[in-house]
Amino acid sequence: MTRIENPDASPPQVREAMAALAADPEEFDKYLADVQRRILGLTAALTALAQAAQIELRGTYVKGDRFYHARARALPVERQLKALVNSLNNAAAAAEKVAFQRRRHDEKVAALPGLRSAKALEKANKRRPSQALPVNRTAEQVPPPAKSGYSDEPRSIFDLGDRRSA
Repeated sequence: MTRIENPDASPPQVREAMAALAADPEEFDKYLADVQRRILGLTAALTALAQAAQIELRGTYVKGDRFYHARARALPVERQLKALVNSLNNAAAAAEKVAFQRRRHDEKVAALPGLRSAKALEKANKRRPSQALPVNRTAEQVPPPAKSGYSDEPRSIFDLGDRRSA
């Protein structure tokens, strides 16, 4: 797998490595799985940090505090940590979705020549219908329409169409 070990690598090197990843579907999937694994690891660590911070911050009392003051001071920090964890979860889900979309793209590209040839054949048959499908010209071969059980007479005034009622 192509991995950028040095985060301070020059942009052309990064672009070349990413171009190589984008060109190979298997490497693309492996890289995204690695990114997702790292993001989920960060999420687990930050969740543990959020729980420890909640315990620590809510346990910090200052002389003269009422019962809710410590919790009120801790809430902004807890909210931001929760938002960070949710953002990382969304990023992990997006990485997985990108991998699925890439696979779907590759399947569509692989099926495209067959679809185009079928469409071209269908279009050619539309231009020459007499050659493509034989037409029955004799009346004996065409079966009569089946009796549907409905009469041609109107059953209510709403079935009259453009005719007038009594």
